[in-house]
Amino acid sequence: MDNKDSQSNSGYKRTLTNTHIQVIALGGTIGTGLFLGVGESIHRAGPSVILIYIIVGVFLFLLMRALGELILSDLSKHTYIDFIKKYLGKNIGFITGYLYWLSWITLGMAETTALGIYFQYWFPNLKPWIPGLITIIFLLLINLISARLFGNLEFSFAIIKIITIIAFVILVIYLLITGGKTTFGPVTLSNLTNHGGFFAKGGKGFLDGFQMVIFSFIGTELIGLTAAEAQNPKVTLKNAINQLPVRIILFYVMSIVAILLVIPWPKVSTTSSPFVQTLGATGIRNASSIINFVVISAAVSSTNSFLYSAGRLLFSVTFGGKGKWNETFGHLSRRQLPKNGLILSALLMALAPFVTLLIGNKAFNFIASTSTSMFLIIWCLMIITHIAYRRSTPENKLGGFKMPGFPIIDYFILLFFILMIILLLVLPDNRIPMIAALLTFIILYSISKIWDKEKAE
Repeated sequence: MDNKDSQSNSGYKRTLTNTHIQVIALGGTIGTGLFLGVGESIHRAGPSVILIYIIVGVFLFLLMRALGELILSDLSKHTYIDFIKKYLGKNIGFITGYLYWLSWITLGMAETTALGIYFQYWFPNLKPWIPGLITIIFLLLINLISARLFGNLEFSFAIIKIITIIAFVILVIYLLITGGKTTFGPVTLSNLTNHGGFFAKGGKGFLDGFQMVIFSFIGTELIGLTAAEAQNPKVTLKNAINQLPVRIILFYVMSIVAILLVIPWPKVSTTSSPFVQTLGATGIRNASSIINFVVISAAVSSTNSFLYSAGRLLFSVTFGGKGKWNETFGHLSRRQLPKNGLILSALLMALAPFVTLLIGNKAFNFIASTSTSMFLIIWCLMIITHIAYRRSTPENKLGGFKMPGFPIIDYFILLFFILMIILLLVLPDNRIPMIAALLTFIILYSISKIWDKEKAE
């Protein structure tokens, strides 16, 4: 591979292989949202949470098909934000870029908060902020070395997660077939309909379950952010996106069904990982400790991905801009890495302990709701960008990875995300984070207008 091929137009080195991209795609869909947040989802919706995961998974797959077409239409673009700038204007691009960056920061904060919860399983008296802070320092050092090292680390984490979830599902299926019992009683399909039925919490509970489920899927679009550092993006991105439905079924739906087969849904924990709770109930020696190690590795993996994304997004937003701020964060280090963006992002993620001190045990749910709110706005803008791209591009100029069912499917996706925003404004527990996300959008828009006026003068 010559130098031209090994380095993208953004200046990044193309060091991520097909294996790296596939693994990063997996890493983006298996994290704290599944290992910890699923307990809250089950508590809110009951067994019908299975249906919610399928619905949200379908819409996220369709969103990724649209974003995949967008990214592959111009591989010289750094991130989705560059497409938003091109098709929706610089102001909207500016707003989305910083909102997107803040979203990844809040995601990293959620993961580091969860790490404190996980470690307390072994060390009940450990201060919850210590594991997260150590993790951020370690991951920052990894990300400052090279993107390839980041990919290798994600590969190791993903292998652990994949093997564990597959083994977890197989074990529960074995117990179901053989009539096995746990401390909660027999492993049985009747757990899906007992205790109030499949829609045990009614329509309100079903709707209430969407927020945490959507949070579980955040990170799926991380696939597209790797395009600038992928060795063969046209092949690897298509494969990663097309395999998304399989990952949704295997890693989300099957694992949640397995949990509910073992534990009656009212008894599923919301303060610790239901995976740890499930394996602990089987009586297998050290099983709960093993799965706790896995959920810790999943949180570290997700934090790694979110730090990777945040650093590159801040670089993308400031790249080519004027002024001290843009000059500081809009250039790459000698290793072709967004060093300053990574450092600032890591410092902000390290603020998570202060949120925990302010609101206590509700910190994880609050941060998760804030992330969900921000991403719903961003996803709306992303699908609008895809609509603008298709409308401005002649049919003979489109690539080979076209969004199926355009424009009807695009509008259907947009409607779904708008309805979710309205839903979060209605639900009391999610109203403040959703209002905060909308206010952040308005404030960023005002700042962009002020800067435009100053430039004109």
